[in-house]
Amino acid sequence: MWANNRALILILVAFLALAITYSILTPIFEAGDEIWHYPFIQHLATGNGLPIQDPNVKTLWEQEGGQPPLYYAISALATFWIDARDLPERVWLNPHAKIGIPLVFGNKNLIVHTNAESFPWHNTALAVHLIRFLSIIFSALTVALTYALAREIVIARSDLGDEAISTARWGLLRFARNDIPAFAAALVACNPMFIFISASVNNDNLATMLATLALLLMTRLVTRGATMQRFVILGIVLGLGALTKISNLGLLGVAAIVFAYLLWRNRVGEGKRGRGGAILPLTHSPAHPLEIIKGSFVCAALVVALAFWWYARNWMLYDDPLAFNVWVAIAGGRATPVSFASLLGELQGFRISFWGNFGGVNIIAPEIVYTLLDAFTLIALIGLVIGIFRRALPGLIALPALWFILINLSLVRWTWLTMASQGRLIFPAISAVAVLFVYGLSGFQISHFRFQILRITHYGLLFIFTFLLLTFAALAPFTLIAPTYTLPARFSDEARVPNPTQIIFDDQIELIGYALAQKSVAPGGELPITIYWRARERIAEDFSVGLRLLDARGDVIGRWDAFPGRGLYPTRLWQVGEIIADEYRVPLSRDARGPGGGRIDVTLYRRVPLENLVARDPRRNAITPTLARFKIAGQARVQIENPARYEFADQLALVGHSVARDGESLRVKLFWQARGAIDQEYTVFMHLVDATGKIIAQKDDQPQSGAYPTSLWDAGEIVADEYALIIPRDLSPGAYKIFVGVYRANGGARLPVNNDDHITLTTIQISN
Repeated sequence: MWANNRALILILVAFLALAITYSILTPIFEAGDEIWHYPFIQHLATGNGLPIQDPNVKTLWEQEGGQPPLYYAISALATFWIDARDLPERVWLNPHAKIGIPLVFGNKNLIVHTNAESFPWHNTALAVHLIRFLSIIFSALTVALTYALAREIVIARSDLGDEAISTARWGLLRFARNDIPAFAAALVACNPMFIFISASVNNDNLATMLATLALLLMTRLVTRGATMQRFVILGIVLGLGALTKISNLGLLGVAAIVFAYLLWRNRVGEGKRGRGGAILPLTHSPAHPLEIIKGSFVCAALVVALAFWWYARNWMLYDDPLAFNVWVAIAGGRATPVSFASLLGELQGFRISFWGNFGGVNIIAPEIVYTLLDAFTLIALIGLVIGIFRRALPGLIALPALWFILINLSLVRWTWLTMASQGRLIFPAISAVAVLFVYGLSGFQISHFRFQILRITHYGLLFIFTFLLLTFAALAPFTLIAPTYTLPARFSDEARVPNPTQIIFDDQIELIGYALAQKSVAPGGELPITIYWRARERIAEDFSVGLRLLDARGDVIGRWDAFPGRGLYPTRLWQVGEIIADEYRVPLSRDARGPGGGRIDVTLYRRVPLENLVARDPRRNAITPTLARFKIAGQARVQIENPARYEFADQLALVGHSVARDGESLRVKLFWQARGAIDQEYTVFMHLVDATGKIIAQKDDQPQSGAYPTSLWDAGEIVADEYALIIPRDLSPGAYKIFVGVYRANGGARLPVNNDDHITLTTIQISN
């Protein structure tokens, strides 16, 4: 066995190692729809029978309770002995989870994870991991069956016979005989998304195995003879497939076409062969048409006997044999009518989720990875087209191609009803995809092109593509999945906390510091913020963090809500006295207008009932919990009035001004320019003085009423800054001067200007 199947054994060993790694590193209920699949199993394992779906009744299994039951029944038999009564505690939902949104920071975990999931596993965690291992076995069989399917197609490609092929001298034929099955199996085994789903509780794993087995059996009906035994086995497999996943019903259409082909081939004659390798049985005599008809009826009868009851039950309960109506009512249908153009717009998500979109469809690799995979997909398509026109493809490749087309059509139909544009949903046809890929890539290389510089042999693209998939699959658990579920940094040394502050929420939690990785963010960008929390006492509630970005007018221009620790470390888990470094990236609205200043407000709140915790300073005064200020980046066209230049040390320059009377006040607009990067906060003072130097009116404020402090200004930036000086009602008519100066907000030291600490901006005449 080692000599004949050495490649397959190595591929299976690699697949098992990868799948077990994924299973261990992915926390329970974070894989696909596992959070709904397992409760269905637990419901059966505790003897409650098949669930009856009701859109008005909330259940742990949600829409998955409408799935055909075979996978769930097998899993229940494997785990019924485990005490999983802690399931409700393990499903500690993250109310802020961003399911299906991969480009956000944090909030990726569907549930909150605790030490109850740690190894050695017990209770629900043990049951989930055992079912994951069972699923891995099903998928390992899928890999082996893909190898057998590709081998069967290769054998049928030639009339030399199996033994003759093994000794053939023609290079392409030897390549096909020895390596096409291995590459096909490898493409399945190294697909990161297939591994991820294989290492989860998901009925796709059994459905894919049964679909691949059915495809192999139908191929052997063509290549090895239409015997009654093969019809019986196929009927059993098709029935079990229909009892596992509705998409496998498409295999009945493939089987019907195969049966019709067998009858047609028998009629036209067994020995005919068309150009380019027609489908040709190798080792059997033609079956009598009556035997084919009889076998077809037996196969259909077995499918009905095994699966009809389930679809009849659906019809009686839901008036729909497929139960799509109830499924959509629970899962949610599309809000707007779908069009073919809108489906094409979802193709990007489809392709990503075929190769690798982990977690709750919200953890993806860098775009370059998918671009490379797209390039190989395009090459494979070109290779298939070349093979079709040159008639170089084996005729039996039509069988996996037909199954691939049918399952995509069924997915389009399903996607028409609900948001389901996920590439993993065609995994029941993954063996067909692999076979088509291998023939496409090998056809691109061998049949048409010669690479004089690269010297790519018929192994070249297949090897590179397989290596790319394997590298992606091997790195994903450690670089994408595991880091997503890592708890935030925690420590006890307060000296490590930057920008110390103290905001106390409800006498339970302290905000003791913060860090801004950057002070400026452009509209549509993200502002990275780290908040340092400390629990003053044990916390019995799950408080949510609300971060708000506000502009100078106080309008909200960015918001983010989450459990602390990127959603992974809610307040109920905090230890008294520990400091939590809580990271966020708050998105700024594209409608925000810059340049200008904004502020960051932080709240802690209860979700039910919705209520903010009171924020207090150390003196217990209620305060608005403003954490820091930031810059809204942008470019503004500032029209400087009355140009001049007064340089305040090496920090600021006053480059223009305007003065206008507005009723009982003077509106003074100053035009500042930052002479360089400013790391200090400066306050502007403005005095209205009479001829004796007496101050008549005064205004001290940071620029733009404190909304745009100088520490946010860019070097060379010009800022328009307006002030109002209130004119006393009893002010005598006369000439008055306006003095302007600048001092440090921290300490009060004035900046020198023109050998003085202020300038005379202008002299104005006031007459009442």
